[in-house]
Amino acid sequence: MRFALETLGCKVNQYESSAFFESLTRAGWQPVPFSNTADLYIVHSCAVTNKASYQTRQLVRRAFRTNPEAKLVVVGCDAQIHWHRYVQERLATHIVGTQEKFQLLRWLQMPGSLDAPCVAVHDARSYGPLQPLAVTTMLGDRSRAFLKIQDGCDAFCTYCLVPFSRGRSRSLEPAEVLRQLERLIGAGYGEVVLTGIHLGQWGMDLGLGGLSELLNAVDKVRHPARIRLTSLESKEITEDLLRALTAYSWICPHFHVPLQSGDREILGAMGRPYDPEQYADTVQTLRKLFPRAALGADVIVGFPGETDAHFSRTVRLLESLPVTYLHVFPYSPRPGTQAAGMKGRAVGHVLKARARVVRDLGRRKKRIFQDRFVGAVLEVLVEAALQSDLWKGTSENYLTVNFSAKPPVPLGSLVRVRVHRSTDAGLFGIALD
Repeated sequence: MRFALETLGCKVNQYESSAFFESLTRAGWQPVPFSNTADLYIVHSCAVTNKASYQTRQLVRRAFRTNPEAKLVVVGCDAQIHWHRYVQERLATHIVGTQEKFQLLRWLQMPGSLDAPCVAVHDARSYGPLQPLAVTTMLGDRSRAFLKIQDGCDAFCTYCLVPFSRGRSRSLEPAEVLRQLERLIGAGYGEVVLTGIHLGQWGMDLGLGGLSELLNAVDKVRHPARIRLTSLESKEITEDLLRALTAYSWICPHFHVPLQSGDREILGAMGRPYDPEQYADTVQTLRKLFPRAALGADVIVGFPGETDAHFSRTVRLLESLPVTYLHVFPYSPRPGTQAAGMKGRAVGHVLKARARVVRDLGRRKKRIFQDRFVGAVLEVLVEAALQSDLWKGTSENYLTVNFSAKPPVPLGSLVRVRVHRSTDAGLFGIALD
């Protein structure tokens, strides 16, 4: 029996898809590309934007066209939020929510058809403690491993469905984090990314001291490898966390701190718990402590009520800050959120123009940051072989590095590279090891 799995959305979804892949192959299923004929198609969905929901539905329709007799399974966030749509539009035979998906094999044994689908979706806010997943190999990545240590969110930003799709914030017990980390590093991964839906809330539900406590524990047991953190909210970058971040050289100097807007009024309408000045202080502190660090930010443009003046304040703030790359999201109203009923969102050419301005600014900042490292030595995670003696990877500070090396270097290894030039395709250099 053949199965095809396609994943949309965040790094947490990627990690969870690796667990699905392992459980299915252990049960005797044979993986094939999603474009091939299969007996089972699984779409691991995302509901953060309208585009992500649309892409989920498109993938299921494509699978049906490829094999109308196959099981069509939608799992995850869009299945959780919009399960009724998949029923009404006869899109899937099995519709499985964000917690139920971890018993995927069980639900696949249940009967389901387009006319009478198996629906396994319950209230996400009632989900119990976070359970570990037995992941040893990342799906589609032989160099970098993800490790989900937290799930869910209690922030309830006015534009976001995540608290409803993922449930309340839950943390993986520290002993289990360490066990899984050892397993992944033992499998040969040179980098492990600690990830979560709201990573900075790790440990709060367990009555622990937060992410700094976990990093201190990791230092006592870790093997040679580097650790990267995903997104951290600015108010969660506390003095305790900064002490841990500066204490351990194995933590990648790469910090992604969502901004969303540089205007105080719009941040308030978004339900974000900081102001532009506090955010700027955090970013400046990170730059002072980590001069070589990549500093990223998320920005939403066109939020309801955002005027030209509000948008200009966002651009001016970003121009003044030492951020090195930007993820830009045109506002996408999500039914069921508070912001969906707000008036005055930007649309059409205004929305596109604002997104273009911020993306252009992000490209300029990235190139300026990248150019700083010509002549420097960077530690590069080897991710792909481009030619017989040309390799590609990512530096500790999140730069793309192409480099020549003799003899060949194994994927997943860490290599020191002397950078010689900077181009639109990234940095180029020669391996020193």
